[in-house]
Amino acid sequence: MLKLDLHSMMREVEAAEDFRDQHLSEWRRLIERFHGPAYRAIDTHEDDPENFVHEYVALLLPRIVHDAPKVRVKSARPVSQSMTAGLLQVGVNRWCKMTKVRNTLERIATDMLLAYGVGLVVNEPRKGYREIDGAEPFLPRLYRVSPDRFFMDPAATNMEDTRYMGHCWVIDRDDLLAQAEQEDGWDTEVINRVADNSGIDEVREGYSGKREIPDRKEMVVYEVFVPEVRDEDIEEIDAALGAQVFSGTIYTMIKGQSADGKKSDAGFVRKPRPYYGPRTGPYTVFGVYTVPDDPYPLSPIMALVPQMDDVNHHLRSMRYSASAYKRIIAVDSRNAKLAQDIRDKDDLYVVLADGIDPTQVVPMEIGGITPQQVQYSAMAQDRLDRVSGIHDAMRGNITGQPTATEVSVAESASGMRMAHLKRQFQECVNEVMRNVAWFMFHDRKVVFPVGEDGAAIMGEPEPIFSASAMVGTFDDLDIDIEAMSMERVSDMVLQKRALEMLQLVGTLSQQVVAAPHVKWNDVMSMVGDAMNIPNLADLIDQQRVMQMQQGAAQAPQGAQGENALQQILARNKR
Repeated sequence: MLKLDLHSMMREVEAAEDFRDQHLSEWRRLIERFHGPAYRAIDTHEDDPENFVHEYVALLLPRIVHDAPKVRVKSARPVSQSMTAGLLQVGVNRWCKMTKVRNTLERIATDMLLAYGVGLVVNEPRKGYREIDGAEPFLPRLYRVSPDRFFMDPAATNMEDTRYMGHCWVIDRDDLLAQAEQEDGWDTEVINRVADNSGIDEVREGYSGKREIPDRKEMVVYEVFVPEVRDEDIEEIDAALGAQVFSGTIYTMIKGQSADGKKSDAGFVRKPRPYYGPRTGPYTVFGVYTVPDDPYPLSPIMALVPQMDDVNHHLRSMRYSASAYKRIIAVDSRNAKLAQDIRDKDDLYVVLADGIDPTQVVPMEIGGITPQQVQYSAMAQDRLDRVSGIHDAMRGNITGQPTATEVSVAESASGMRMAHLKRQFQECVNEVMRNVAWFMFHDRKVVFPVGEDGAAIMGEPEPIFSASAMVGTFDDLDIDIEAMSMERVSDMVLQKRALEMLQLVGTLSQQVVAAPHVKWNDVMSMVGDAMNIPNLADLIDQQRVMQMQQGAAQAPQGAQGENALQQILARNKR
């Protein structure tokens, strides 16, 4: 188990920050390349003729987080938890609108495309994490953590092996003291012992541009989540509740210079407290590719930095050569009048001279772009497009006469890469939504109206979501994001999909009743996945189908019984 005294914790955090900085060596430069030199005055940045970073983000961001996610909740206990699953689904979807989660996901997705994204889910708004969230209703909250303020165990080989992870945040000393007065466990002596603005320069180091920030008497607070540390008293509480609601321990500390400025100082600014939340912890790391034996994911842009530098290096060289291009005319030194006439005349003006030798006027071209430069820059650009998966069809620029087969092959190759990127982001959003749903399931302080969608489930005119209505175990619930809910889909595709679904459901509804021996749920799930209609199996009520089949089977027996009764009555009359 980790040694959790102050000195050991400080060494662990410093080692984790050094390891993180190795992965973010290009982070600030990529941000500068993304927005270009015209967005903000930057002296150190050399502009890129080919702004591939901006193009990549502009093309992919709408494809992964164009709209807010739509959540579907199902239960492994469909009878006892049917109302719970439906109400939680309505509640989470309502929460997405109330907290404007799309805006936060867009910022996290941008981080993921440049490096990696970090989402933090807490059970209530925290003013320290985001200033405007200090006086909002009691709801779970998703925060975006900057990649250069997040850290994790450098000894881990993947995310699941991290023994701790955490982040730092900046807050005014007065706000921190006010929070310490309202909550138990804070150490005001440590808060007052550390100097104002201590450690701020390190946290904000590398910010591009000139930022004149007045003295706000700020402090840097570190929070470290250690999942392997659990208090015995907490285990007794979990056992009494019949569910694990406390997972690991949160350590909060401040480090910096002492108030007298003579030495460095640090301390646990708050007593270690059990983490109230899901077992996976408060953090979700968004990444595209997994690197073997490294916990930090790899973004496509990070892997393409050498190719981008190569393209822009030669484009800048071509730009300089083009600006140095000169076209001059050499004239015999004995014919000064002819040289003067040529210089003073307008373009394409013909000067007539007697007895001139044809070799006396010699046009010359100096500098300019060479064919070798054009050839290599085109080759470097093609290589970058090939490695990145970005092609002209995605850009909307189709030049020349490409065949339908060529465009289809390019779209298919690029589609596999884009599908993987979308899937990775969707899986991370699934984890975020599950963490949010965990708090909504367990925390009874979360109460809010859900509108008309909840009226059909609860049977009330103005339904209110509350955790007190939740029954069963949270682990029995499956929470998923609808596949196409976040990305942008054209109107033509939506109309085509709706018509195909209408025809398909009309055909399947008849076949389900006629062929009960077929496992139609498996068939419809497979077809729905292929057509990007994940809820296709839910569009046909299987219980109603069973009732119709039973009614059809009993009808002949009833008719035979009625005929037999009539025959008996007829014999009795005779």
